Amino acid sequence: MSPVQLAEFPCKYCGKTFADGRGLGGHVRQSHPAKQRSIPAPASHSSEGEAAARVLELWRSGNDPLTVISTLRVHPKFVKDVLAEYDGLLNEWKKFREA
Repeated sequence: MSPVQLAEFPCKYCGKTFADGRGLGGHVRQSHPAKQRSIPAPASHSSEGEAAARVLELWRSGNDPLTVISTLRVHPKFVKDVLAEYDGLLNEWKKFREA
């Protein structure tokens, strides 16, 4: 391979080649903006609810919070918030039943 061939920077979207990385970067920003700046869609409420249901399911089956976090690969704060809300609802239910 010649040094010129080693210095080519191909665009992964259209295959056009450039002599330097700056040229490629400008091309991608100008010609492929949607592909360049694709942002993942935020989690929907249903998927968050499903994750919360899985947290509670694992919690009720006797798993500790660290096991729940590593099994579901969720943020520790999410698990803490779900378990705190669940505990609050249980306490409200107990007060309701006693009244």
